[in-house]
Formats: sequence, structure tokens, C-alpha cells
Amino acid sequence: MVRALEVEILARETIKPSSPTPHNLRNFKLSLLDQIMPVEYTAAILFYSNNGHHADGAEMSQRLKAALPETLKNFYPFAGIIKDNVLVECNDNGAVFVEARANYPLSEVLQQHDHKLLREFLPIEIESTKAGSGPLLLTQVTIFKCGGVAVGNCLSHKIADGCAASFLAKSWAATVLDPGNKAKVSTPEYVIAASLFPPDDSLEPHADVTGQNYITKRFVFHASKIAQLKAKVTSASVPKPTRVEAIVALIWKCTITASRSTRGFPRVSLTAHSMNLRRMVSPPLPDNCVGNFVGDFPAKATQREIELQDLVHQLRKGKDEFCKNGLQNILEKKSSLIHGVEGDAVDFYMYSDLSRLPMYDTDFGLGKPVWVTIPNYMHNMIMLLSTRNGEGIEALVSLSEEDMALFERDEELLAFADPNPSVLPAANHSARKFAA
Repeated sequence: MVRALEVEILARETIKPSSPTPHNLRNFKLSLLDQIMPVEYTAAILFYSNNGHHADGAEMSQRLKAALPETLKNFYPFAGIIKDNVLVECNDNGAVFVEARANYPLSEVLQQHDHKLLREFLPIEIESTKAGSGPLLLTQVTIFKCGGVAVGNCLSHKIADGCAASFLAKSWAATVLDPGNKAKVSTPEYVIAASLFPPDDSLEPHADVTGQNYITKRFVFHASKIAQLKAKVTSASVPKPTRVEAIVALIWKCTITASRSTRGFPRVSLTAHSMNLRRMVSPPLPDNCVGNFVGDFPAKATQREIELQDLVHQLRKGKDEFCKNGLQNILEKKSSLIHGVEGDAVDFYMYSDLSRLPMYDTDFGLGKPVWVTIPNYMHNMIMLLSTRNGEGIEALVSLSEEDMALFERDEELLAFADPNPSVLPAANHSARKFAA
């Protein structure tokens, strides 16, 4: 009889900041970029082994919980509630901390990426409407049979983007490792984002259209293959393509090919690509500036433009145009995305590049993560993450079941991407460390 893989919730409690938020900081105004973000949580899961460390998973969980009040004191809006899509009431409501236990070793997760299984390590559904009110921050610490740990963080996308969520984890980890040394703890900056992107209080909160009957698959691009791919897509119009441009162009082409095959006719393919706006505003904002500072630039391929070099050119063209006019367009259109574009004649895909975020530097006491991933939740969504060594890129691709059946067998894709390889080390003696 095959044993069911189960995660049991052991405890769930609300953790409040270590000291009350000052009265003058009680109302945190949302910016336009916050208001137009969908009601959902940003999510990330960090997996840690217990190899060679004195602390075990249970001890790490307690240290995380003990450091959370001090962390919330610095990140006080994350302990509040959102009111009417207008402001965060920083009332020290607190963050949710969940402790859980898995009845299997970490190796079960690392051997194969299972989208449905990953959801078990999150304290709330990504799509929950509570992201529009509260709680705004939730964490689940799951302890495996081998002593390894999964830390699943969910932070409302209404008040933070991926960069802010990554910085929160970094600051929290520093407090865990050295709770008495405040000098080593990076603290957030709260610029008046509402002055840069004035809010429109008439905007109603909205949820993303997540879609149904989609499937998520993981593809890993190793450094050597990325170099070959960049050489292939180089052209006179884009003589120095980035690794992200090269990978996105390949994935984009393969989705176009799959769509044509399943529908029997060509359609226009429209894509939206997230960009960090912190460096685009004047003066530039630091990485520890929390909030939403993300915009999306479009790129379009007509029925004839399906060569890799053409797609790279369209990506570079869209990015350059956004750098010139993107901020003004957001202020005028009061939208960061192209809405209502999918129909009988158009395929629409969203790309989010998180490969530069230092998520693998997050050490809560068991060393650096052995794997960091994100459960996908939308159809036609592609997310890019760094591999552990920082040299490769993992692509999490969500497509309809029909499109995915063709996409994952595309020979051009498989010439450069490794479909869902194990995260475990290749050597058997190393792999056994995760399965104790």
C-alpha cells in the first residue's frame, strides 16, 4: 500500500510587533501601483536540509517565531489591515505563524516538482481574497521527517512586490541569526510612493483571472545551454541579448507553436513582462524600499514573426519603449497591464523574471536553501527563478493541458531546457542526506 504524503498543521497563532507602531505612522497610504495590483498573495517556498547543522527543524521554527515580533516592528505595515483599497491601517493586528509537520522526508519534494504538493507548504491560498484586507503576512514552517524544513511565506501583493518580499525574508533571517545585533539587520525604507504614483481612490480592487484546466511544468536552463541559446538569438538588431531575453524568446516561440497546433490557425501572440521600477524613477529608489514598484511592458508577435531573433527584437523594442514612456503611461492609463486582450484572435502570456532576487541568500540557521520555488497559480503565466548556483534559470510554465502536451515535447525547447530535473545532488551518497 502506497503511503499518502500528508502535511499536518500543529499550531497556528498570530504574532504581533515587539512594540506598538507610533501614532504618526498608523496610516500608510497606498500608491496607484498598490491599488492596481490584483488581490492575491506573493508566495515563495524555501527548502532547507539539516546536513551538518546543530539546530534541527523544530529549533529553527522556534527561532523564526521568536524573531518575528522584532521584524514586524520594522515592517509595521505588514502587521496591519487594508482599508477600502486606499490605505493600510497599521494597527499591529499581527502576522500569522503556522507550524506544520510532514510525514515524509524532504527528498520526496526535491526529486520531482509537484505543483499540487507545493501548495501544502503555504499557510493560505495565493488567490485568497484576504490579501485585500488582512492578514497581510502569513508564514508556514513545515518540518520533514529528516529534520529538513520548508518555509512558505505569503505576503499581500497589495502592499509588496517580489523585491519587497525578498527583502523581508533577508531582514527576518538576519534577526534570527543574531537577534541582539541590530546593526546587521537591514531595515526597510518607506518612501512616499503615493507622491510618485498618486492614488485614485475610485479604483476598485480586482482579482486576477487565474483560469482553469491549466498545468504547471518546470524547465531548467543550465549555464552552458544558456550560452548556446544566446549565441543563436544574436542578431544585428540585438547584438548582445540577455539570458532572460534568450530564454523568454524560446519559450514564447514554443507557446506560439503549441497554440497554432491546438487551434488549427495562427493567432497574434501578446506578452506582458514585469519590470522593477525602482531604478527608473528619479532619483532612483533603493532595493530596501518596500511596496509595489512594478510595471509591465508589452511585446507582440504577429502570425509571421516566429523566428527567435525576431522575438528577441520585439522584446528589446518593448523594453526600450517602456523605459522611455512606461511611467507616464501607467499614470495616464492607471493600469500596469494590458487587460481584456485575450479572445478568439489573441493569445496573452505574462512573464515575471525573479531570477535576480537573492532568495538563495536567506539563511534562517540551517544554511542556504537547497531549493527555492513558487507555486504557480495562473494560466499562460511564466515565472523565471535562479538556480541554486546562480548560473542557471528555472522556468515555471503554466499552460492549458492541451498546449502543455505539445509545448513540453517541442524539440527546439528540449535542445536547451532540462524538463523537471531532480533538485537532489547527482551522487547517491549526497542524496541520502535528504532522505534520512
